[in-house]
Amino acid sequence: MSDKSQNIPMATLVVAAVTLACLVPFVGKAYNIDDPLFIWVAKQIQLHPLDFYGFKVNWYGSEMGAFQVTKNPPLAAYYASLVGSWFGWRELPLHLFFLLPALAASLGSYFLAREFTENPLPAALLAILNPAFVLSGTTVMCDTAMLAFFVWAVFLWVRGLKTGSSGQLCAAALLVALCSLTKYFGISLIPLLLVYTLAFDGARKKQALFLLLPVAVLCLYQWGTGLLYGRGLLLDAAGYASREKGLNPAGWIPNLVTGLSFAGGCFLPSLFCAPKLWGRRVLLASALALPAAALLFSQLNFDHLALHPSWGYYLQLSLFAAAGVNILVLAALDLRQHRDRDALLLFLWAAGTFIFATAVNWTVNGRSMLPLAPVVGLLVVRRIELLRAGSWLPGLRELALPAACALALCLLVAWGDYRLAATAREAAAQLMTCNGKDRPRWFQGHWGFQYYLQEAGAAPFDRKSSSLDTGDLMAIAENNTNIFQDIYDQGTPLKVLELAPSRLVSTMNYAAGAGYYSSGFGPLPYRFGGDFGERYHLITFRQPVRPR
Repeated sequence: MSDKSQNIPMATLVVAAVTLACLVPFVGKAYNIDDPLFIWVAKQIQLHPLDFYGFKVNWYGSEMGAFQVTKNPPLAAYYASLVGSWFGWRELPLHLFFLLPALAASLGSYFLAREFTENPLPAALLAILNPAFVLSGTTVMCDTAMLAFFVWAVFLWVRGLKTGSSGQLCAAALLVALCSLTKYFGISLIPLLLVYTLAFDGARKKQALFLLLPVAVLCLYQWGTGLLYGRGLLLDAAGYASREKGLNPAGWIPNLVTGLSFAGGCFLPSLFCAPKLWGRRVLLASALALPAAALLFSQLNFDHLALHPSWGYYLQLSLFAAAGVNILVLAALDLRQHRDRDALLLFLWAAGTFIFATAVNWTVNGRSMLPLAPVVGLLVVRRIELLRAGSWLPGLRELALPAACALALCLLVAWGDYRLAATAREAAAQLMTCNGKDRPRWFQGHWGFQYYLQEAGAAPFDRKSSSLDTGDLMAIAENNTNIFQDIYDQGTPLKVLELAPSRLVSTMNYAAGAGYYSSGFGPLPYRFGGDFGERYHLITFRQPVRPR
């Protein structure tokens, strides 16, 4: 079951089964982080299909146009709208239907691996069995759908160039356009595939003209959204990323370490293959370097660290950063040792994704690292094949142990995120009933907490327009964003609700110094251990508070 001539239906069945084993346990997950934005856009599409961002939303503390808040194109929301029109907006049906993009991404990774390795199944399993893929697959955001379009576009383009099939190249160009309208990172496919095409000799270079199709579609999107919202949303998203990232030379080194930590942590299972990738001396030297790296990192000025970072915290950061270095080194070695257009494609794919996620995107996060998933699997397997002179044919026993360890890690991290999302849903339900007939009229906090409180009838506090009357109640999520401390200070505490997410792993907690969805919460994508509870406050106001 391990070589390129294996039975394709059996291999695809294994890939699909592993994907479902990772994701099905979490189909009841509460809406979390940016899930509500995609659901609200989907609801808007049901009412006004061509005006997808034509509504207001309070996401940053005051009401704004949705086009000012949402920095993703709407294709994934159109898919969610279709599902919602059939089955409503409950978590279970939406998550079940979002399994389809995940399955498409994992199967695409397998077929793409057949073009680059003699052992596509191990490469595909590494593309699936990592925290980035599993966490993205448990949301209703756009990332997994983008990855599905991405890998199938690369596969069809590579096949089209090698076989001279204009039909496959045209289909690939269409998928590039769809990928870009799912998440703007898909635009990176255009220069990536262009460089790959120019690496061919002769008339095949002319096939690059097919890439004019997604360019035309994106120009049309920029023009159309400019007419609708007074600004072209494609360039607006690019401007937002550059403004938020800014230029701070003093922060380059901490930001690089954070990027390495996220890359390594999101694809930590690649380290399970380290004994097959490197000699004993390299492994021993790397192990001995981890404490020194931890000491160095403890002296760096990160944007945020855990409230009380320990030696173990910095060791985990060092381990993740080492795993990130491992990925980049594999990409560079693959290019140096193979010296062909396939190696060039994989190197640019890996390096480009890392640079974007670390230096260009508004924050470092696991979602931006997700496009690395297929290429990490390819790089690992190609390295092993090179060391084994192409004779590596792993059997079930050789794959079982690392796959089982990777699956356990993925389920552990996904469970931590599942429990984190559940606390917001539970808190919203309890806070709306814990004070008898007096229900909170207002709340502060966003993400899933906002979604469930709005569904229950509360309103997000608007710093510019909300007037608080005597006796009003307000619910506040402590571990959240855009909370106004001065408003809390003017209230009188009534109750503090403490809910416990997973004690094994934290994925988004300011006190833990872990922020899978934003490195503003810490340089770790997730943190093992620690008791970092979620606190929700209920306060009342003894005197009116007027807007500023």
